[in-house]
Amino acid sequence: MKRPRLAVIFAAVLQIAIQIIGAADVMGADDALQPLITTAELTVGQNRFAFGLAKQSKLIERADVLVRVFDLQGTEAHLTAETNAPFRPVANPVAEKKVHRHADGSLHVHDAATEVRGVYVAHLTFTRSGKWGVELVARQPDGSSETARLTVVVRETPTTPAVGSPAPRSRNLIASDVKDLRQISTSERPDPRLHQTRIADAIAMGKPQLIVFATPQFCTSRMCGPVVEIVRTLLPTYGKRMVFTHQEIWQDFATKKVFSTIEEWRLESEPWIFIVDGQGMIRARFEGLVTARELETALQNVLLPDTVPRR
Repeated sequence: MKRPRLAVIFAAVLQIAIQIIGAADVMGADDALQPLITTAELTVGQNRFAFGLAKQSKLIERADVLVRVFDLQGTEAHLTAETNAPFRPVANPVAEKKVHRHADGSLHVHDAATEVRGVYVAHLTFTRSGKWGVELVARQPDGSSETARLTVVVRETPTTPAVGSPAPRSRNLIASDVKDLRQISTSERPDPRLHQTRIADAIAMGKPQLIVFATPQFCTSRMCGPVVEIVRTLLPTYGKRMVFTHQEIWQDFATKKVFSTIEEWRLESEPWIFIVDGQGMIRARFEGLVTARELETALQNVLLPDTVPRR
């Protein structure tokens, strides 16, 4: 049987993502707490589990959130872990209105009132593949609490390149390959600094790199967040120490054709950020919305001690 193209799988996963992590964009009068999960790939072992919370179409920020994990065995649910999920600001300085296009073609406008300003992050460990239950308990200052429950599927191994594995030696298109940066970036104002070096060339030169796979115009929900802008905030401090690359997802959105680099990295969702060291090995990876502080910690772990800026 011929294996389906990854581009088709990617498009299908994005449609599912709209239904799951984009729930807040289509909420009606439902008063229930809505989880906006930005982590689609969970595997056996420890996982970064990032999510937002919303109610009546409004994002809930800085709540006291407890995450409870249940091992689902048949009709039984066994509590295996409890952990706090702190709210982490993404440090996005942009407040003007933004328009992005969902994968179904619809447009969505974000302004300062609805823009994502942070994400809840917990680190969860799963001991087996299969279905698990996750319960999110949001506690309010008055002592009341609300609960959201969901089922997640855990894979035995990751589909995307794992931490500790070699980064694909991709020859992604760069600024010198095109007449207009908009051919390789859907950012409102494409940044030339993110389109200067091929991934394979950076590895050949022994340079560490940060690679952000994202489609700013076609992100799947409000929780995809401004990841390219977040990456850009790190350029003044780290831009001379390592290579920063933005890889767009869709070569042709109308026909759902992705760039070849997306297939080489086996990505089934977006956005993704990978931190690669000077030997071409993946040292960290982040799916979905990520904070500048998380990225900076990962960058400092890759850079040599004498190149890390002093605070």
